[in-house]
Amino acid sequence: AFDASAAVAPHPPEEMMEEATHVVRGEVVALTSKTQKSKYGGPLVIARDRIFKITLNLIAVEKGDDVQKGDQLTFEAWQPSTRIPAMPGPQGHQPVPDKGDLVKTYLLYNQKTKTYHPFMPNGIEILKKAKKGK
Repeated sequence: AFDASAAVAPHPPEEMMEEATHVVRGEVVALTSKTQKSKYGGPLVIARDRIFKITLNLIAVEKGDDVQKGDQLTFEAWQPSTRIPAMPGPQGHQPVPDKGDLVKTYLLYNQKTKTYHPFMPNGIEILKKAKKGK
């Protein structure tokens, strides 16, 4: 027997809406990223991840009593940067938005770390891409 790693299956919107602590729509006003050693993988895997901090200016709150329209909310997403050996299928959050994009995101709030994380892999939905060339 051996361990096999693969991509996480997408969640249906109804399931994410039910289980999320927060469901918000907003414009990406800030986006930063850093690459660090991965929490995933094992002793025989070289793995580095890109961690994104994404800040939204909220235009609508569908779920979550502690935030409201006009607030800013920052959440973290990730995508693999390096995987040796390569793993089958996509990992991390797909897609990660760009600054200026309008998004809807299904978030889970971690009380212990005081951070928001979208459902993986499809907890971020890009509603409208930002116009390039501004």
